[in-house]
Amino acid sequence: MRIKNIFFGIWFIFFSTITFGQTEVIEDDTKPVLEIFKKEETKYIENWIRNLITDEAMTPKATARFMVITSYYGLKMEQISEDPQLTKIEIIDSFNNLIKKQNKELEQILPVKQFESFSKFYDKLSWSVNKRLNQL
Repeated sequence: MRIKNIFFGIWFIFFSTITFGQTEVIEDDTKPVLEIFKKEETKYIENWIRNLITDEAMTPKATARFMVITSYYGLKMEQISEDPQLTKIEIIDSFNNLIKKQNKELEQILPVKQFESFSKFYDKLSWSVNKRLNQL
């Protein structure tokens, strides 16, 4: 259980630094940076992941791998919105491709129950992000 708390703490610090550091819209000569995740979504993600990784069915090894994968893809998702050369459609496509890649990796390490839960959660999150980005 201690290992799970340590990994959650590391993931939380990493993800919140990435996400909260991007809350301001940076004015540039080209176009403003889009937020992939809103502050409310970030808090919801953090709480949901905390609940998932404290599940006893997830091994410490799976928890560690889960944290690495979700942190990596979370960072990549934030970075796509920072590229001033990408159009809105390209950002949406990149975001959706990252979700698919993340799911493919997580499917290999998570027990079926946790993967199904994660997949349903990220489907809802993706729908919300896609809806918001399409409205911009």
